[in-house]
Amino acid sequence: MKKILVIDDDQFFAKTLEGALPKEKYELIAAEDGEVGLQKLKSEKPDLIILDLMMPKLDGTAFLKKLQESTDLPKVPILVSSNLSSVKKISDVMAMGAVGYVIKSDESLQSIVQDIERVLGEEGKKE
Repeated sequence: MKKILVIDDDQFFAKTLEGALPKEKYELIAAEDGEVGLQKLKSEKPDLIILDLMMPKLDGTAFLKKLQESTDLPKVPILVSSNLSSVKKISDVMAMGAVGYVIKSDESLQSIVQDIERVLGEEGKKE
């Protein structure tokens, strides 16, 4: 079973996503901001992180920066999910190591699930 860490202050999004994912394939762990996300990254060792950019405390960009600078945090594929659609923001987070970018307001839930399966499928083939 694959673990997915959803770091997003929108708990409705996390719950909706959890309902859309096959329960026999995925375990979803939620964190309401980047600080909690860092703690859960260490303790839960997820296979994928779905990261929002706009959050209180530690936002998504700062979270990515901490991951880049860290030597002791596990390297996990990150799929950014945000309502920010600026080309600069998207290219910035992709340059920081994100494997994909989903604009929540423009994507269907099924499309987001397909992105998750694509990323985890590719990761599974590399092992």
